[in-house]
Amino acid sequence: MSSQLNLREIERKAFRFTYQDGLLDMHYGLIVVCMSIFVYRPATGYSPMNIILSTLMITLSSGLFWAGKKYITLPRMGQARFGAVRKQKKKTLAIILGVFVLFQLGLVGLTALGWLDRDVSKQLNNFINERISTLMVVAAIGSFMVGSSMIVSAYFSDFPRGYYSAILMALAVFLMIYLNQPIYPILIGGLILLPGLVLFVRFLKTYPLQPKDTIDE
Repeated sequence: MSSQLNLREIERKAFRFTYQDGLLDMHYGLIVVCMSIFVYRPATGYSPMNIILSTLMITLSSGLFWAGKKYITLPRMGQARFGAVRKQKKKTLAIILGVFVLFQLGLVGLTALGWLDRDVSKQLNNFINERISTLMVVAAIGSFMVGSSMIVSAYFSDFPRGYYSAILMALAVFLMIYLNQPIYPILIGGLILLPGLVLFVRFLKTYPLQPKDTIDE
């Protein structure tokens, strides 16, 4: 029994080691920046460019993350295969996050449709200005949904720094909805991104890419 527990602990440590490149931290930080652009409501009315720009940025961020894993991390660390328990955790996480995402997409879609229509946008802004508490409730709900989904993700992924990112992302969502000032969530995104950048630089120094001749020998 103890040997089985030791094997699970070794596997957990090995899995956590895959986060030492800092790429996931930087990806989360860029996601917050993208969200701040998407949610921002200009005084002139919500623009489709918010959606286009944020979509392009998050696509670029995702592409850089996977490219970094494939061309930077993998050649230095190799590829590990984890057991059935880890695979089951991934399936459970995917199901839970799928529910969160569907709910969030519904809220975001309804909000975006409202802001794309200037008449609806004016009515919504007037309604919000008259009922500040309502806006606070919306911000709190959005913050809770993002924060809780990130905490669940950190738990099932054995990613301890994910709890730090979850708290900051929840705060960023609350501020971007309630204050409608993208500068604050962008700064919070920087607080998530910078530790990842430090880890990434340290990772490159600690695990330099070995020449092919050395590997073949």
